[in-house]
Formats: sequence, C-alpha cells, structure tokens
Amino acid sequence: MRNIFIVIAMIFILSSCQKLKNENVIPESQPNLSELQDQYQNLLISPEDGWYLEYAGSETEGTVSIWMKFYKDRVIMQSDLYNFNDENTSTYRVGGVIRPELIFDTYCVWTVIAERMGGQFQFHIYPQENGTIILKYIFDNKDREFVLRKANSADRDIIVSKIKTSTMLADFEKNATAYFKNLILADITAFWEIDVSAQVVKLTWEDESQNIVSKELKYSNLSNGIRFAEPWKVGNILVNELIFGSVTDSELEITKAGNAGVGRIESAHVPAFPYKNAAERYIFSNSFKTNEDPVRFLGYTVDENAVSPALKPYYDAVMNALPSFWRIQVYNFNPTSAPRNSIAFVGKNDANSNVWYYFYYDLQQINSSFIIPTYEDSNIAGGTIIDHPDVKAFLNAIYPPEGVTIVPLSGQNLRVVSSVNSQLYMELRVSTPSSIWSN
Repeated sequence: MRNIFIVIAMIFILSSCQKLKNENVIPESQPNLSELQDQYQNLLISPEDGWYLEYAGSETEGTVSIWMKFYKDRVIMQSDLYNFNDENTSTYRVGGVIRPELIFDTYCVWTVIAERMGGQFQFHIYPQENGTIILKYIFDNKDREFVLRKANSADRDIIVSKIKTSTMLADFEKNATAYFKNLILADITAFWEIDVSAQVVKLTWEDESQNIVSKELKYSNLSNGIRFAEPWKVGNILVNELIFGSVTDSELEITKAGNAGVGRIESAHVPAFPYKNAAERYIFSNSFKTNEDPVRFLGYTVDENAVSPALKPYYDAVMNALPSFWRIQVYNFNPTSAPRNSIAFVGKNDANSNVWYYFYYDLQQINSSFIIPTYEDSNIAGGTIIDHPDVKAFLNAIYPPEGVTIVPLSGQNLRVVSSVNSQLYMELRVSTPSSIWSN
C-alpha cells in the first residue's frame, strides 16, 4: 500500500513539473525575449514626434501629462509637474526577465511621481494593433492600464498650457504678501494650503457645529485651473474643479467652483475664520478646566529661527541692544502677586546667570483667536531698555496695537501673527500648561 502512494505522488510531481515546463515554453513562432526587447525599443524610438500619456500614479492621485521622445541611449521628457516643466534627459532601458519592461532608471519625473504621488517607474509593455502601447505595473495594482500614444503638436500645447497653471500657482504661493491664504467663495470659506510639487491642496474649514475640518485633495492641472481627483464635498456644496481668472501677488480670482459660486484665493493678514479657543488658551491657559484655577501660560522661542524672516531684522536689532540676549519668553496670567501678562527678553549677566527684561501688557480678547495688547509703561529690569528704539520697534512689530492672531500648531507650539503685517510672526514652544490645545 505504501508503494502505491509513492507511485501516485511521483506521477503527480512529474505531471506538475511537465505542466509548469509547458507553461513557460515560448512557442517557436514567437521571438525570444532579447529579440522582443529590441523590437519594442525600436517601436518606442520610431515616432518622430515622440509619445504622450496622461499618468496618475493611483486612482486617488492627480494626473500628470508627460511627453517623451525616445532614442537608443536616452529619453527626452517634458511634463506639467512643477520643477519638471523644461525638457530634460534621462536614461531608460527595455529590460525584463519574463516579458519586455520599460524602465526609467535615472532621476526624472517618473522617479518623483513614484516618491510623492504613488506611482512607479517600471512597466510591462503591451503594443496594440491601433498603434498605441499599453503600460501596466509590474508589481502592485497590475491591472491598471496607461495608454501611451504617438504625440502631436497639440499635445505639446496642452502641456505648455498646464505648465502655465502650475507655474502661476507656485508663483502666487511664493510671492504672497501675507501669512494667511484664504479661499473665499460665495457659499464657503476655507484656509488654502498647496504643494504644487506633489499636486495636493489642503483645505480647512469650519462646519455647521463650528468644528474645524481639514481635507487633502489631490489635483490635476488644467489649462486655466485644477481638477480634483475626488470632489470637495461640504453639505450640499460640490466642487470638482476650480477655474482661475486674473492673478496678483495678493489675490487669485476664481471664476468657477462647482456650485459654491465664484470668489478668490486671497493672501490676507487675518485668517479665513478664527481658530477656535486659541486666544482664550493663550491668555488663560487651562481656563477650560472649570474646576481649576488657570495656570500661568509660559511660551518661549526655541532659537532665533523662531521668528519670521520679516521679523528677523527687528530681532537682530534687539540682540545688538542687549548683547547677552538669547531668547524671548511670554508669560500670561502669571499668578505671582496680581496676575499679569508680560513678554521678557532673557539675557545674561556678568556671572552668566539669566536676567529677565519684562515688559507688561493687558490682553483684550476680540474673538476666539484675535487679541489686542496694550502695553504698560514699566519694566522691572534694565532701566533704560524700555526706551531703546530697537526694543520698542520689536515690541510694536510683534505686538502691534491693532492686534495679533494666535495660530495653533501641532504639539506644544503656536504662532503669534501680527494683524497689521502678517509676515511678522514668532513661534513659541509652550512650557505650561501641558497639552495646551486639549486641556
């Protein structure tokens, strides 16, 4: 009986091996892999005007338009992805182990899409009877198909028009005259943040219950706008595309935004809407703990990079006025004696011990993130420091009488942003209370 089982097992193994062997045999009528690779490379090289395709790394990413002209040892490419708008040269190869593969093997737009937008840079090649080439992923998501077709002059024009959109958005972001970018439409307002190098917009808005909601939307460039990979939905509002009009350093016109109406993206010194409870937490720290007394708010600049580039000259002037100055500390609702608010310049004395130059102020809360400070004409240490023009200039820049916006950041961080010129701001690390945004 044992021998019978051994025979049956051997028959099964032999038949399985024969089946695998037969499945991997290339028919004699079909060229071998090396010949196919040569044929496919010649096919890629043949069109005078090159090839064109619309490529999205995954179903949830925006599309990138890519033009390619193949040669024996290189490929010239142009795309509408920001920073890859000019024609650039990469190497490629038609390789593969089982069937021909198109592989882009030096840094190029394909590499960047793989890094940032869920794409790949290796594809199986499937020539079609209609003259197109189907590209398919080799590894994950193998059923996705991308149509590579012979390019024409109109395709290059399409890419150029999309490049204008990409460049315009990047320039608007770079040249903005204020800290806040606000999307203002007829039926909704949101904060606007954009990463043109990855084609993603982050929108943050206030829902009907005054909760703050954020969503990242991947997009494709259009000739005069952007199209979201998935629509932006807020209640009955549905936006698939934003179509742009005129642009200045402070405002980008929106002529169409789904059923949300027309509007603009503006560079502004005040936010699209107040940050919930930010001002009160800044003034009274843990005042939301109704069974506890508020504790002192203590925040400090980590280093000189904690001030904005526009504020840096004012900061440097204070360092010249106080040569031992090394950081700023903010104390609000300080319970020593009567609760007071102050900003302090921390320096060193001859014994290398800390010295604090305090400047006191009152804080009036206007809305949930907007505060107006009023200085008291006194300081404890330093004597004439309060009258130093560079010290006064810094204080008036970071705490202007017109007010400041308190901007929550992640963790124990926040920014104090001037509402007169929002390019003037400082970032504070909060020491107390702990869990500043959730206590």
